[in-house]
Formats: sequence, structure tokens, C-alpha cells
Amino acid sequence: MSPTTRTRTILDRFPAHLQADDPGKLFLDVVDALSGELDVKSSQLGRTRRAHALGDADEPTDLRLLGGLHGLRDSDFAVLRIRLAAPDLLVSYRDELELLRRSIATAIGLHRDGNGAVGTLLGAAAASLAIEIERVEDTGDRYWHLAFCHDLLPPAIGAPPAEDILALEENPFEPKEIDPIDRRHGDIFRVTRGGLEPVTVTVRVVGKGTRTVRPMVVNLDVGYGVSYAGSVPDGEELRFESDGRVTLSGASVARDSYAFRGGVFADMAASHPNDFNLAPAPEREATFAVTEPVTDAFEPTGVFPHAEGLLQGNSMSLGESRWAFFVRAAHYGGDGETAADQLTAPVFDAAVFDESVFTPGVEPSGAVGFDWQEREPFAATLWIPQRFAALDADGESPVRELVRTFVERYRAAGVHIYAKYADDRWSIGSGLLRDLESTEPLGTVVVGTRVGPPDTDEPTT
Repeated sequence: MSPTTRTRTILDRFPAHLQADDPGKLFLDVVDALSGELDVKSSQLGRTRRAHALGDADEPTDLRLLGGLHGLRDSDFAVLRIRLAAPDLLVSYRDELELLRRSIATAIGLHRDGNGAVGTLLGAAAASLAIEIERVEDTGDRYWHLAFCHDLLPPAIGAPPAEDILALEENPFEPKEIDPIDRRHGDIFRVTRGGLEPVTVTVRVVGKGTRTVRPMVVNLDVGYGVSYAGSVPDGEELRFESDGRVTLSGASVARDSYAFRGGVFADMAASHPNDFNLAPAPEREATFAVTEPVTDAFEPTGVFPHAEGLLQGNSMSLGESRWAFFVRAAHYGGDGETAADQLTAPVFDAAVFDESVFTPGVEPSGAVGFDWQEREPFAATLWIPQRFAALDADGESPVRELVRTFVERYRAAGVHIYAKYADDRWSIGSGLLRDLESTEPLGTVVVGTRVGPPDTDEPTT
């Protein structure tokens, strides 16, 4: 048997006069036997060296162990595993290995570049979903960041390549409320709230006995009030919604409702910087109140119901705001013996909603509360494309939760991350009309305008 290349290389290192490579010498056989094991060890050493390099490792186990050096766990790549297990997806072993390698490299690179930034959070979510970001666009208000992505996995058999929008919403809205509190006619009360900016609120009025007649709630600081030209039965709720609708126990009463704007006045004995001024003044000059959507709501000849229309929502500022509550609880009076129990007719000139005509009484005239959507500080929501919801399996964490858990490692301290599925399909009551070229996020990500086919499991007409 002729010696191997490695054997000849070893023998060439000995002095030539020893003639170590002469055929038939025992020395050659010994070296040849020993060099065979060196070939095996060299091959094993090469594989070990490759297993220690992220770009060269040949086995998924080695890749996961390298990721573990950076705190990455198997569960961090669960979404990729779920996607690769899809029956209609054809991916080779080598491609699976490269996808895992890429995901680990991206996760490590994001940590190296810096945590907490918008780009980092979007990049982490994209890495978890095995999609790649092409570009990121920020909306004008800077609350929304839209990442336009393409899929790293090949499309399913017969399906077009997927193009996704992955979105990050900073300081997402959360519901806030102040439960209705008993108020008497003419009460002026203050509401204190924190937050990031002024909000539009839903005004809630709950009826008390038979005393909640023609209730009115006024924001004294902005000179805007809303009123219902009817009675709120005991325990039922009248709502002046932030979107302009007015309902009583769920039914629309917009045709019997109105709003007004103009100068209003609080307590004469307690001046306030937000009070309106009667005399001409450079700031906060009082104006005559004007009603809408009809202009004669304050007139004795005003007719209800009127044509239906949306009212402007009532705003609530940061910090402290002043509000007032009124009802139409009239005195009874008469003129001589022939006018006993005659109702005193209120008129605009006599200050219909002022105590000069009406008595507040001793019992609550109604209860007033507020609902609104407040931007949550130190929070962000990831909006994941709806198609990934189809990967959720019973008894396992949904994909959105797996993504959220992975992105948690990149958030800034004290910031909470939410993850939700975005649905761009039209939904009755929440869908938006927009231009076809619009990139407005609420219409392209959350409550969209795409009209889709009906669900196959529901009857169609």
C-alpha cells in the first residue's frame, strides 16, 4: 500500500540520509499507521472549530448553543420552528439551517447596536417572525412606526410572496373612566387627570329619580356644553360619546340633543385664570352662546326633535379642569287665585340654567362621570400581521405572545410591551374610509378598509 500524503509529509521532515521513505522500511509503516489517526483528529478538530463559529456551524444544535452564549433560548425561535413545520412549505435542511443562523445573528446584532430604540424593537419582532424589514416610515404624530417587510421563507405552494406591515405604536391608548358621581343642579366641580395630552371624553349622566330633566354638562374652561332636551329615567345612562353620538340606554337620542359654545362664568367670588371676560380683553373674551347643530335650542320656540347630527366631543385638558352640571328643575308660581300651580316658563333672557330661576333642591339631580382613551406612558404595542394568527395552536402560546416575549429583551427598563394582531379588513362600526394612497396607520394596520370575502363557515345571501 502506498503511503498517504500526510505520511509523506511527515517523512519529508526527517534528514534525507536516513532514507525514511524507502519502501519496505518498518519506519515508513509505523509513521503511516500513526498518521491515519491524525487525519481523523484533524477532521474532528476542523468540525469543532466550525461549530464554534456562527457563520460556519453545520448543525442546529451548535447554532443554538452559540445563541445560548448571548442568553438566547430555544423558545426565542419557536415562531420559526412553527412556520417551518407548515405542511405546504417546501424548505431544504440547508435553508432551514441558514434561516436559524440568520435569526441568531440578527438577534445578537440588535443587542450590539443598542436596545430600546424603535428600530431595535421592530427588528427584533421581524427576526422572531422570520421576515425582513425593507424600510421604516414614521407618521407625522411620531406615535406610529410602520415597517414594510418581505418574507424570508418561500411562499406556500400556489401562494404569492407575502408582503407585510409590522407596526409599533408608542404610548397606545387605554380606557380610563371616572364613575358617575352624584351632582346637584348648579354644582361646579373639578376633575384632575394626568396623561400626555388633552383628550376628548365621553360625558355620562345617570338619572336620579325624576329629577334629571334636560341635563346639561359644561366645560367651564373652554366654554362648551352639551345638553339633552328630555328626561333621564332613574338609573338609566345618558352618554354624550366622544365621537359625537348621543345615546340613552343604548338608543340614539341625537335628535333631542344639542351643544353650545360661548362664554360661561363660574363663581363670582372665586376668580380663575380660565374665566371668560365680559369687557373687551386680549385673551378669553366672552361671546354669546351659540347652539349646534340647531341655532334655536335656547329659544322658547325651539323645536325638538330636530334633524339628527353629530356633536363635537367635549375635551378635557391636562391637570385640572372645571365642569358644571345643570338640570331644568323649575319653580311653581302663580298670579292671584286663578293661576295656582302654574309652571313658571323659563326663557333665555332669564338665564335658564342659572339659580336665579331654578332651585337646586337638596337631593342629587343626577350623576356625572367621564370615559376616555388615554395614551399609556412607558408602553408600546407591536401590531403583528394578521396572517400569523393562523399559526396559533390549541394548548400553546399564541404567536403574538412568543414574539412579545422575544422583544421583551430589547425594551428599555420600565417600558411594557403589548403584542396584538393587526387586521386590515373592514369591520362594521370601526372601519375607516381613506384615500387609496393613504398610509394612515389606523386604516392600513388596525381597523382597515380592505373588503374581504365572507367566512366560509357562515351562510351567505
